[in-house]
Amino acid sequence: METEFDVKITTSALFDFKMQVLYRQPVTIIMTAIGCLMIYGFITLRQWYFPLIALILILYPPIDMLRLSVMQAKMVPAFKNGMHYKLSPEGILVKSGEEEQLVSWENCTKASGSRSSYFIFTGKKNAFILPKADMKEKTEDVLRIISANMAPEKVKIRF
Repeated sequence: METEFDVKITTSALFDFKMQVLYRQPVTIIMTAIGCLMIYGFITLRQWYFPLIALILILYPPIDMLRLSVMQAKMVPAFKNGMHYKLSPEGILVKSGEEEQLVSWENCTKASGSRSSYFIFTGKKNAFILPKADMKEKTEDVLRIISANMAPEKVKIRF
């Protein structure tokens, strides 16, 4: 079984991916927890600088990811022009302009999803972004191919 579809990586798809990666890192979780403690500290101790620190710790990471997403969506030619994916038992074939790359399923470390996209990771911070809006009726085929070619413990997609 194989399927093909075209994808346009938008700022929102990039932001979604970056947030998925960001909030799985212990540093970000710790920063958010400290920010929440600062809010609690302000309520109990009434120190004027606690809410300022809390805002920085809680709001800076997502704002920075949004800034990076906007820049990448504008600067990377593959994101601007779109990509063509072909998923088959051999692997994932990605075409962008004249460039073509085949990644075997053995090189894929994890598959996960969010409300708007699916991600097939090839590294800790590298993944194929598959927006659900672009796949439309091919979504079921894509999920079947992913689950058939990746080990079950690597697939973290809620069907």
